[in-house]
Amino acid sequence: MSHFSDHHHTGDVVKESGMYIDAGGTKKNLHQGETFPNSPVTGKATTWTHASHTHRTGDTVMESGHYIDSDGDHVVLQQGEKFPACLKTGNSVTWTHEQ
Repeated sequence: MSHFSDHHHTGDVVKESGMYIDAGGTKKNLHQGETFPNSPVTGKATTWTHASHTHRTGDTVMESGHYIDSDGDHVVLQQGEKFPACLKTGNSVTWTHEQ
């Protein structure tokens, strides 16, 4: 898996609802099942990344990609897996998309 697998292109299907940011910095709320649009500013094809939001230990991964926990641990997770506990302590922790 490429480090940039958490980048989505115009026309890709949204797998996880939430706020996304395009390559020009424009934010847009998108819903699961929609397609990533062209840039709202330029009208041209662009890439989108999920804006920072958190997931908790035990949540289901909706979007494959690189994640980092609140202790700085990095993991690559696949859609359908569960977010793990902290790799250092085994305690419940929050995870965000690694930018």
